This record gives sequence, C-alpha cells and structure tokens, in this order.
Amino acid sequence: MRILDGLHRLKIVFNVTEDIERSVYLYLLLGEKVHLIDTGVAGSEVRIAEYLAALGRNSKEIDSIFITHAHPDHIGSLYALRKESDCTIYAHDSEKSWIEDIDVQYKERPIPNFYGLVAASAPVDVTVSDGDILSPEPGISIRVIETSGHSQGSLSFHWLEKQILFTGDAVPVAGDIPIFSNLRDSIESLKKIRSLPAVKYYAPAWDEVCDSGDGKRNLDAALACLQGIAATVKDVLSRNTDASREEILTATALALNLRHLSKHPLFRKSIGGVIDQALQGC
Repeated sequence: MRILDGLHRLKIVFNVTEDIERSVYLYLLLGEKVHLIDTGVAGSEVRIAEYLAALGRNSKEIDSIFITHAHPDHIGSLYALRKESDCTIYAHDSEKSWIEDIDVQYKERPIPNFYGLVAASAPVDVTVSDGDILSPEPGISIRVIETSGHSQGSLSFHWLEKQILFTGDAVPVAGDIPIFSNLRDSIESLKKIRSLPAVKYYAPAWDEVCDSGDGKRNLDAALACLQGIAATVKDVLSRNTDASREEILTATALALNLRHLSKHPLFRKSIGGVIDQALQGC
C-alpha cells in the first residue's frame, strides 16, 4: 500500500498458534535503492518480492534494513533478504545477540511457534544508538531514536525529509495485548516520542499510519493505558497481600478488562514482570 511518494507499507498476517492470529506492518522506502523498516515473519520475503515486482523493482535492490527490535515478527525474513540482496542491517546493540543467534532469543524469550516465525540468524552490520543520523542515499536521512521498553533496545526511526516517525511496537494499542520488557521504560519512551518535533506522520508496526494530531492522541491513550496498568497492579497487590502470583495475574487481567488474555504467554510475561518488580519494591 502506498502511503506517500517513496513510502509503501505491507501488512503481514501470521499465526503465533492455531488460535492466535497476529499481524505486523513493515515499510518500504523507495529511492534509487530500496530500504526496509523491519522484515516481517519468516516467508515475508516472498510477499516483499511480489510487491516490489509490481512496482517494477526487485529484492536485489534492497540496500538497507533498519530493525526496530529483534522480536520474530520483525526479523523473521531478515536472513533470506540479506542472502538475496547483501544489504546492510542496522540495529541496536542490545538487540544484536538475539538477531545474530536466534537460539539465544528463544532461550530467553520462548514463545509458541518461534522457529516457524523466524527463519535463521543474521548478522548485524551496524549497531546504532540515540541521535545517530543514517543516510543510505540522498533524500533519505534517518535519525535513530532509542525507545526502549517494548524490548530493551527498541528503536524508532525518524525519516527527516518526510517527517515520518516509524515507531515499531513502542506505542501500545489500548485493548490489545500489552507487551513490554520494562513498563517504566515504555512509559518514558512514549513521553519521549510525544515530545519530538517535526513529526507529520506516525507509522507504527501494529496500527494504522496517522497524522500528527491523531498520532498525539494515540500516544496519550497509550500512555494512559500503561499508567493504568501500573496503577492497577499496585491496587491489586494492595488488596491481595496473601495471594499467589498466579492469583494476582488473574485479578490484574480482570481489573484491566483483559480476562480473555489472562492465559496468553506474552500478556503473562509483561504483566508478570510488573508484578515481580512491585513485589521486589523496585
């Protein structure tokens, strides 16, 4: 789908399990060459090739891939695309080990169907950090913005010429699965994104592209959602001092009106982390 001149988006639908269907957006920046923001799950290289072919381009033109974070739905076809194009892969140093050795990622974050979602390990050519400006070709200048929380080394990428901010999964959607490795970092990252100047469009990986006004409203809603989770966990703990961790998890899901997600592994990992930090007094 064309978003603007030189910018297209692909929606990749996939299954975590037979019962859990998810989707992710990846972005194609088209200039003299082709540049990607993330890669989708394993097999997405076929969709990417078909889409480029319809535009009169091809996968061998892929010059750069900017990875917002190392979860399987963002790096799943990275190996195949690298093999096809010998492109340069950019990522945060904190995400490098999970990209370059997917067995390490599975050991530390085992999710269902992991090896069906990510094909193989791939090398990270350039590690980037907050404030770096990447210029793969004239007219495409990418400012790196560290937005940790969803994962330790989550990044957002600001295409300066177009004033488009690619936020990856840094901005949660109210009512969907809250996924984060650190709730406090996620909250601070939302505040950071909200304060950025010169953003005409927000381009997330799990929601629609929107203009500045709608984007700020979405950020405010996401911030309220995460702050609500923190307050809810605190309240549940105060009223259930003798409850088990499992009982606290269930009670939190009910209080958040997310009972249907109470058994979801990613929900349990995120909320469980908040509970553990609260119990430890962190």
